[in-house]
Amino acid sequence: MSEFPKKILSSLMFMGAQSPDRAMSIDELAGKLGMGRSAAESELKSLIDAGYAKITDKSGTRSVYLTATGIITASSTYS
Repeated sequence: MSEFPKKILSSLMFMGAQSPDRAMSIDELAGKLGMGRSAAESELKSLIDAGYAKITDKSGTRSVYLTATGIITASSTYS
């Protein structure tokens, strides 16, 4: 996995986006990472395809959260 997806995983973990009810909007994530929404969505696609993250529709807003696999992977970067 390249460095940028690891940064996204770590950011989602640090910000607590670890379940559907704690999902973070893609716009908020993009802002925290200093990138545009379309760039964030492009990077997230590989994480979603790998099973590390999922998209949910939270009150009409597309939001993202880590799956169990994503949580384990993000946690392993610190050990």
